[in-house]
Amino acid sequence: MKTWISYLAATALGLAATLLFGESGIFQQLMYTITALLVQLGGFVLIPLVFFGFSSGIASLRKDSKGGVFARTTILWSLLTTVFLVAASALVFRFFPSNFPASTTAGTDASVLSMVAPQSLSTLFESMLPVNPFYTLANAESFLLPVLIIALVFGYFLKPNVEVIRPAYVTMNSLSETMFRLARAFSTTGHLFVFFASSYFFSHLQSEGTIFVAERFLLMLLGSTLIVLLGLLPLLFALVTAFKVNPYKVLYRMIAPASAALFTGSIFFSSPMTISLSRHNLGCQKRVSATAVPLYTLIGRGGSAMIATLSILSLLYAATGALPADKVILFVALASALFSFASPLYLGYEVFFISIIALQFLKIDLYGAEMTLVAMMPILNGMGILIDSYIAAFGATYTCHRMGVLVESSYSDVL
Repeated sequence: MKTWISYLAATALGLAATLLFGESGIFQQLMYTITALLVQLGGFVLIPLVFFGFSSGIASLRKDSKGGVFARTTILWSLLTTVFLVAASALVFRFFPSNFPASTTAGTDASVLSMVAPQSLSTLFESMLPVNPFYTLANAESFLLPVLIIALVFGYFLKPNVEVIRPAYVTMNSLSETMFRLARAFSTTGHLFVFFASSYFFSHLQSEGTIFVAERFLLMLLGSTLIVLLGLLPLLFALVTAFKVNPYKVLYRMIAPASAALFTGSIFFSSPMTISLSRHNLGCQKRVSATAVPLYTLIGRGGSAMIATLSILSLLYAATGALPADKVILFVALASALFSFASPLYLGYEVFFISIIALQFLKIDLYGAEMTLVAMMPILNGMGILIDSYIAAFGATYTCHRMGVLVESSYSDVL
């Protein structure tokens, strides 16, 4: 069975299980515990996959002098998607404003938020400068940047331009292929994981209930996401590929990692699926899948920035009772775009992180009203990561197209 079908079936079963047992506290706790363990399992697969795949991919790109094309396309796609998605969210809110609903965490003590910004900045610099590379690899379970830096250094010097280096290059490439086999197995069995993750997702929404009595906010959230997925992202992709690659083929063939991203809210969990399926389902080269997708987990966070923009503006609208001025909307969108590049510091809480840091940067004091975001994190972060996963898939395909190495995958060959 194709992954896009099996993952949708797992989602339907998760919804059915929630309708049957969702009111049980034991069921909710069990689904939460299993989902948390599975997210950690995704990191167990992702870290070695990225280290070996990124190193061998960089070496291969250098060998064929494709590093320049790779760098230009990934940076361009990251900037384009981030700017256009936050602009789209600002326009959606401007013409269809909505109050942020008061969730069960509204009124919670917000004193801890004063520590978010300095902790984030210090963590960022510490992570960018790993002192012991092997210790960093062993403890990089929640942030990919140190792993990518180490793998980049390895890959740069792994270029097989002299005979003595070739055995090391072949060995690293073989290890990379081994990790891709593991990622493939992870992807083809991932529908079992999505069942538990979707069960927790739906049961949390059922117990919270806030989103279902805020029809206008829910409509704004779902509507903007659909506009981006079905309209804006395909249009941008079609423009940069000169309409030579069908964007909607990417959409349905990458439903599996997108659903995993939505229900776990963790790009750490869904990235191994995106790396594997972009190769098998989209025809991307292994070296591009193994390098572009990990990079997009850091710099391709336009979806999280978009949802954060909508959340901040809705909070302002609810707190002040007046529609924010166009200047405020613009500054919020730009701040969300800027801080989205630091959001991987808080995997699983990217939207919350971007929202809080943007409010502090803009010196907007909501007197603790921002704590209402916490109870809404499963749906807010899930939708942000859903879009981010598609940004990575489109980006890897775009890079392969510009490099002239994109292979057409027939439907019978896709996973």
